[in-house]
Amino acid sequence: MPQFLSGPGVGLAYPQNLYPTELSNAPQDGSSNQLGLAPGDTFVLPAGDWYVGLGMYLVLQFLDPVTNVWTMASGSAWTRGMIHVSSDGFNVRIANLTGCVVSASVVNGGTSYVQATTTLTVVAAGITGAVPTMLPIVGGALKVSGATLTANGAGYGVPPIVMIPPPPPAAVNSNGVGGIPAAAIAIIASGTVSSISMINQGAGYPTAPIAVIVPSPFDPNLSTGITNATVTFTLGSSGVILGALLTNNGSPLPNGSLGSITISVGGAGSSGSLTANVMQTVVSSSVTGAGSGGVNYVTTNGGVPVAGIGNYPAAEGIAFMPRPAQISSSVTANSPGTIYDGGLFEAAPTAVVVPGVGATATIATIALTMGSFYDIAFIQPAP
Repeated sequence: MPQFLSGPGVGLAYPQNLYPTELSNAPQDGSSNQLGLAPGDTFVLPAGDWYVGLGMYLVLQFLDPVTNVWTMASGSAWTRGMIHVSSDGFNVRIANLTGCVVSASVVNGGTSYVQATTTLTVVAAGITGAVPTMLPIVGGALKVSGATLTANGAGYGVPPIVMIPPPPPAAVNSNGVGGIPAAAIAIIASGTVSSISMINQGAGYPTAPIAVIVPSPFDPNLSTGITNATVTFTLGSSGVILGALLTNNGSPLPNGSLGSITISVGGAGSSGSLTANVMQTVVSSSVTGAGSGGVNYVTTNGGVPVAGIGNYPAAEGIAFMPRPAQISSSVTANSPGTIYDGGLFEAAPTAVVVPGVGATATIATIALTMGSFYDIAFIQPAP
């Protein structure tokens, strides 16, 4: 097959085809390898191989074929440097989601909900554009204690892998929505599987999936022979809201008002409640209580999403490792700080003040204003 021509004096391809002229009414076929993204902007990578730089406030997402929603890895906020990405033109995007809803944590699943009549309505005061939309998933989880070992197997040197099929996608799922895949791990003792531990109950299964226990490819006993274990699962959590699929991130909330967003649960059930998680960064800081001494260094603590019920956080899109902010601040009341890095969070963090040189026992207190910020993506055609 043809290979990329390279060598001394021959560099990477000049950026082009970010917006193909083959599309009707498309603009000129050419671009820089840098792209500005305002809060709420997303850019789907054209088909091909790319080197991608995410800037400080951007995330890389893929279109999950199981849930049919855009998904990011739980550690996205830490990603730096150049990433090699292959795209088919539809399944990978760069997004500036600061100020936008990125997931929802189920605080209380409630009781007696019915999939067909349950609704989730996002109420966001101050949004001037699109309001976020999401779909509930009711019931269809695997019981935590519902894994039955029909055979314990023998000869395992390391725990085998439990392979659980995902729930059917929306088009062929009886709930019309789809679901969240379940996950489990095997526990071994004396070479046999002694139990199955659920680490994600999943959601949206119309029937219990047929799982398979597969020996690890690194099991040292593969050559001497392993008798496979078998397991069956049962469903539970009928009538309980187990998750929310975010179908539209919506427009960013105004700076300083990210906590004004709520999710209203409708339908025949009762007691269900969800909390919206908003991606955010520190856009300004102010000294609310004067201190004394030199300039303070300000960082942050917290900023993780609200924990959901039952399911493993990463599977619900609510597992997120925040990046702390880096701010320099004086000790004078009402004076603004200098933000070197606003950090990246899915909930409001707490300011942590580190006294500067010459500070006394009086440490300044800092208030943070959370919001959104623009950023630049670096998109370079790769060989």
